[in-house]
Formats: sequence, structure tokens, C-alpha cells
Amino acid sequence: LHVAADQFSLKHYDIKLLNIFVQTSSSEEEQTVLRYGLGSHIFSLKTANSLIAKVADYGTAIMEVESNGQPATIGQFTTLENTPPEFMILGDAAKQGHGHDAFGLGLCMLHLHTGHAPYEEILENVRCPSGLKDKLQRIWEDEQSPGYSVIRSVILADTYVDENGDVQGEADEVLYDTLYRYLVLFGVPENKFKMKEGGKVWKAISFCLEGNLDTAGRSKTNKRKGKTKKQTVDQQQFEADQKEYSIQTGSNKYIARARKSLEDAGGGGLDLLLSLVNFDPEKRASACEVLNSKFMSSLREVQGTTYTGYDVKNYMAYATN
Repeated sequence: LHVAADQFSLKHYDIKLLNIFVQTSSSEEEQTVLRYGLGSHIFSLKTANSLIAKVADYGTAIMEVESNGQPATIGQFTTLENTPPEFMILGDAAKQGHGHDAFGLGLCMLHLHTGHAPYEEILENVRCPSGLKDKLQRIWEDEQSPGYSVIRSVILADTYVDENGDVQGEADEVLYDTLYRYLVLFGVPENKFKMKEGGKVWKAISFCLEGNLDTAGRSKTNKRKGKTKKQTVDQQQFEADQKEYSIQTGSNKYIARARKSLEDAGGGGLDLLLSLVNFDPEKRASACEVLNSKFMSSLREVQGTTYTGYDVKNYMAYATN
């Protein structure tokens, strides 16, 4: 991803484990070492049975440099369960860029460390609460609500108005559950980026899941009795869902396994994951930052290492030494 972005400004727009294929190399050796140079580091990957992983499915990829910063289009809504949150929050103000792939890489990281399945299968029974869904529908589906024409086209793609003026077909409601599941997994961000562009969605999230907020973003309390306002049904559901599925504290066995695996791996694995899935695309870790992170240090080759009996393949275009 780093090389493709650097050389060709390539944005894949559908990074997921299903699009990473495993190929057997042509080597006669049972063990292969792939050596990648990046700056002063060389990363060595030992693979059993000469297996090589390759990113595939470039059907939605864009290579034009000038596309960076341009408005996101319906073409970037690929696997809806992996839609980055800024597309849903900012609507037509969301921009094309490499942040989409970074978020997808984060979901791949989560999938791998659960040792089980993509997040949407683990959270299959987690659905957007009715109150939040109602507010989002007014924002996303109502033609009188400006700024969300692209996401409206995605949701209503299979509907049409018949000759009698009646709406036929069913709306695709995946994005409602997708946004809510991200909030359950990763939490409601303290700093709600780009409030001017995404204010309507942010306010819906805050009102339904965090309670009534004052202008400073603090929960309002009953001044006379000093008590916090009673939780709504949406808030109760959100609290229960987070208790089970939050990546930081959730009790679900697959989520807990991912958390332990990331923590045991050392090098700030959980922090790296949270950086990749940051709701603000401008604050996500890039592919290069991932490679240079402490988390990847165990793959860096020690100077003088030899590989007797291995088929060694070298990729050193980005090495400075």
C-alpha cells in the first residue's frame, strides 16, 4: 500500500482480508524469506511453504493524483460494512484519499487478531438503536436534508417511485448498523472533527448515545437535585453493547482475544489499531507510519543475518542502505 500510494498515488478503496490472496511461490525451497527495504530498515518475512500474500481486486482503485481531496463519490462506497466513518458523518463533504485504505487496514488488523471473523459477523446481532436510526434517516434519506446526496443514493439505490407515486423496493440499511457498530467498537470520539460539515450527524450521535449535551459538550445534570438525567433506551442499549463489544473493555470472547493478542504482541498494538481506525482520516496512521511503528520492530532484520536453506527474495527499491 505504501509503495502503490507513493509511486502511483493509488487508492484501493476496498482493503479487506477477502481481497488479500495467498499464492505459492515458484521456489523449490520449502521456506521463503521476503526482504523489503524501507529507509534504513530491512523487514524480513519468513513464510512457510513458500506462501506469498498479495493484495487483489483493483476494480474500484483510483490512481489519479488529482483525485486526492476531491469529493467522495458513490464509487468509493464499496464493501458497505467497511465504509470509513467520515463518509457517513460528513456526507458530501467527505473527501477521497488514502485514509480509506488506512481504515480498511485497521479492520484487517482487528479481523486477524480476533482469530475468527470480520467485525460485522462478530457484531451480527448489534443493530442501530431506533432513536439514533430515526434521526439518521431524516438526515440521510430525506431529500430536504442537504449535504448527503451521495449516501442517499447508496441507501436508496434499490428503490424507485412507481407510476402511482408509491415508493417500491427496499432501502439498504447496512450503513446505519455500520456506523453504530464502529461507535460500539471504538467509542464515541471526544473530539468530533469537522463539526461544521458533519454537525447534524454528530449531534444525532451525541443526543442519542451520550445524552443531552451543553454547548461545551458536557452532559447536563439536574441542578436542583445534582443528578444526571435518566438514560434513554438508546443509551442503555449502547452501554450494554459496549460492555460486550468495546475493543478496549468488551467481554465478548473474540473481542477479548483480539485485545489480548494486540497487547501481548507488544509495541503498542492496540494503540496502532486505534490510530488506523481514528474517525478523523487526517489523524490515521499511514502505511509508512505502520511500517515504522514499534509494533513492526520484530520484523526488522538484524544486521548480518544469513538465510541458509531459504529462497530469499529481495525488494530493495525503497532502501537507503
